[in-house]
Amino acid sequence: MEIEKTFSRMSRRSFLASAASATVGGTLLASCGGGGASSSSSGENVTLRWSMWSGTPEERAAWEGLAADVHKVYPNITVKLETSAFADYWDKLQTQIASNTQADIVAMQSLRMPGFAARHALQPLQPFISQDSKVKPDDFFPSIRDGLSFKNQPYAFGYDVGPILLYYNKDLFKSAGVPFPSPTTPMTWDEFRNICGKLTKAGSQQYGYVIQPVFDTMVPWIWSGGGDYMDEAEKTSTLNTPDAKAAMQFVIDMILKDKTVAPITDLANPLFASERFYSGKIGMIADGPWNIVNVRKGVNFDWDIAPLPAGKAGSLTWVAGSGFGVSSATKHQNETWKALEVITGQASLEKLAKAGRAYPARQSAVAAFADPNVKPSHVEVVEKILSNSIAKTRFYRTTTTWQETEVMFTQEFSPIFLGQRSIDDMVARVKPKFDELLAKHQSIVGQ
Repeated sequence: MEIEKTFSRMSRRSFLASAASATVGGTLLASCGGGGASSSSSGENVTLRWSMWSGTPEERAAWEGLAADVHKVYPNITVKLETSAFADYWDKLQTQIASNTQADIVAMQSLRMPGFAARHALQPLQPFISQDSKVKPDDFFPSIRDGLSFKNQPYAFGYDVGPILLYYNKDLFKSAGVPFPSPTTPMTWDEFRNICGKLTKAGSQQYGYVIQPVFDTMVPWIWSGGGDYMDEAEKTSTLNTPDAKAAMQFVIDMILKDKTVAPITDLANPLFASERFYSGKIGMIADGPWNIVNVRKGVNFDWDIAPLPAGKAGSLTWVAGSGFGVSSATKHQNETWKALEVITGQASLEKLAKAGRAYPARQSAVAAFADPNVKPSHVEVVEKILSNSIAKTRFYRTTTTWQETEVMFTQEFSPIFLGQRSIDDMVARVKPKFDELLAKHQSIVGQ
């Protein structure tokens, strides 16, 4: 996952207050549920705005292609794509929502859905679904349906879903005489640590592993080590448990003591880990299948994928995804819904799958993801992880206050990656703040 920047123009706390005020004022709330916003008459030419994050020209080209497809199906609808870097996207979106100026089609990540849905930034889709027999919502994988829902109501249709898995540089493994990671049996933590040591040549800035210095990347380690970050009721932080702290310590020790994981040299760079991996001097990195399109274009070495290492609780990884919803600010509900049908339809998701941009959220499009003529060779690893046949997956649970929680995590977790604060000290600072945000979350959910 990519790190979020601190607000440049407004704090997340002020956004929450502004968004809540706008909702109570009626503009957003009135347009929720499919009946408040106006819609153009049938056949009238309409231009829709579509907001999405994009980090590379290859990604933007994929989205531009889907926008063009909407116009082919509906000649009176033109979709204009508006992209931002991932970290900047959320700051921009929150500012737009606070002023009710967001695009008609809004990209949404499952991790951030609770906060936006609770504040009526998107319209619930069930009213549209009930009136459109062409839609097949059951074709979407259950995990992404759940991830893009709030209070059992769907707010977006997914385009991708995927687990975090292990990418590895086959050339470095060959030169070090180390066998490749198994595509069917996760290595143990001890085996992973040993391999990282064998791949490391510190004098040449070559390391066995690289990690993006954010909380999201710690979650699979915490789970695999038997811990968690909050309880099932989403009321209490559990980062202070022995298992959670031991798992985080394992990762930090490889950076600071073993020195077999690349040192963190740029906390502010959301692409720090991927850029280091692309350099060809990193043995392994954890990322999702959505990054395959970038790895194909961005590296000059042989590579493949495998399941994450297994701790005492096994190999556990989180599953998340993203999709698109109908903005509560749109004045063209019917046209936006039609465009949404196209860009999240089977044909569109097959295009994204073939490009390596997404492991499709629709089950009917999965076959398009596998192509024996392009890397990775072990593409079946993704499906086997999703089906829990070679690892275990969990939905990455977030809360309505997750935006604020991530800002807090970024501030408090950064020092541990640099050796400026111990795990115990960090947890002692994080727990009361996290507990307070969970209490706020419970208050919002109960409204």
